[in-house]
Amino acid sequence: MKTTLCIPLINGLREAMPALALLKVNTSEDVEWMIIDNGSTDPIEKYIRDYIKPARLNYIRNEGNPGLNKNRQFAYESMDSDILAWFHGDTFVYEKDWNKRIESYFKEMPDLGIVGLFGAQGCLPNGGRIQDIEYHGQQSGWSNMVEAEIHGRRLKDPWHASAIFDDFGMIFSKKMLDQTKGFDQNYKYHHMTDRDISLESLRHGFKNIVANIYCHHVGNLAASNPLYQKWQAETIGNATDSISIHNENTKYFENKWKEVLPVYVEDNFSFREGLMPFPYKGVDEPESAWRQIEYKGDNIVGAK
Repeated sequence: MKTTLCIPLINGLREAMPALALLKVNTSEDVEWMIIDNGSTDPIEKYIRDYIKPARLNYIRNEGNPGLNKNRQFAYESMDSDILAWFHGDTFVYEKDWNKRIESYFKEMPDLGIVGLFGAQGCLPNGGRIQDIEYHGQQSGWSNMVEAEIHGRRLKDPWHASAIFDDFGMIFSKKMLDQTKGFDQNYKYHHMTDRDISLESLRHGFKNIVANIYCHHVGNLAASNPLYQKWQAETIGNATDSISIHNENTKYFENKWKEVLPVYVEDNFSFREGLMPFPYKGVDEPESAWRQIEYKGDNIVGAK
């Protein structure tokens, strides 16, 4: 079983160096590295070839930035592996030979679609995460991130059933991507695309899991650099705020999945069904004020 590791970059080399170096140490040599350079002026290719030195390298240079969603589709269409690991340039993976563990899961579970580094078992109609919580105020999600407790629940088991993931670390089965034909290109650039492919995996009858790989995600590496902000200003008219694209993609997402959400994948991969209390409430509200939410069961599986 072969793995392709894809990392999209647009400048930010100095900030990405530590994460890339860590991946160099912790990734098996038989993994193909696919670096997608979206018009960078930083010497990213020289750094990768001179210092990271992957045994297998596919370096793709775009003269501009087509956006992460097109990057992902290109990676899928270009890969010659069984597994596509998609990591942001500021994703730190601390586990030695992490890819070997992930590969073992795909071997053990032929119907495994996606493994994520941060996930939740449920999804709201607007793409929001749902997670059964241990105490009031706990965030929704499973991970073994350095600061996992800030974001939700720390995952101590090797893996846990999941529904949706965060984009910074997702590993896809090519078999699943072949059935979905890759990634829905109706989304612009990036927002909501991680939720969409997670649900597509479930729709096509695959299972999703989140793995307790020790990791860290800095966040906003691209959004804070001047080249990206220049591109965003030229593309959507605002250098630092992409809320208009977020809202447009959310509207498309809501319409696409309205018949099957909310969805919740139980620990045994069955689907929650019926009217149940939503696991969050306002700070001063009594338990009787918890609103109800009607889960749609397994309607997502095979949905048109």
